Amino acid sequence: MNILLFGIKGCGKTTFGKQIAKKLGRAFIDTDHLIEDLYRMHRGHRVPCREIFLEVGPAGFRALEYEVIQSLQDVQNSVIAVGGGAMIMIENVEALSKSSHMFYLVFEKEPLKKRVLSMQDLPVFLDPNNPESSFDRMYDERDEYYRKLGATEINVTGMKDADVVSAICEIFDEAVRKKGSRGK
Repeated sequence: MNILLFGIKGCGKTTFGKQIAKKLGRAFIDTDHLIEDLYRMHRGHRVPCREIFLEVGPAGFRALEYEVIQSLQDVQNSVIAVGGGAMIMIENVEALSKSSHMFYLVFEKEPLKKRVLSMQDLPVFLDPNNPESSFDRMYDERDEYYRKLGATEINVTGMKDADVVSAICEIFDEAVRKKGSRGK
């Protein structure tokens, strides 16, 4: 079984994912890196996801993301971090939830907005003319949707990395034990 981390941009998916993978001796998979690899295969050069999104648009980016996520269906015993928009497509949720325990990394809106808006490059999904209200709208929509997915929610706001990693590992271990006892 995999550990799947998702949440709104800036919540710490990659940071925590790498630490969890190291602690558990598992592979770490960041779907953003796989999207960059896939794009490189198609176009012959590697660019960051931000540039891919700007070049191919939202629909093109989601198509690449879908292809990457579908390729992960047979992956086991890994820690997977997906981009903030990946879980909006129900096909992605269905593909990933089959072999993963899903964790929604909740980060409270105001401190996350401050973090995201202070990034060197404003995320491409925000309106550059009104980043604050577009962030608020995106946060509210995604948070409401994410909470309906049946994932384990971990509020990571203000938590130390080690505490987040320990909490996820403990919850995951308990979920695996429960699943194993039901299978016997």
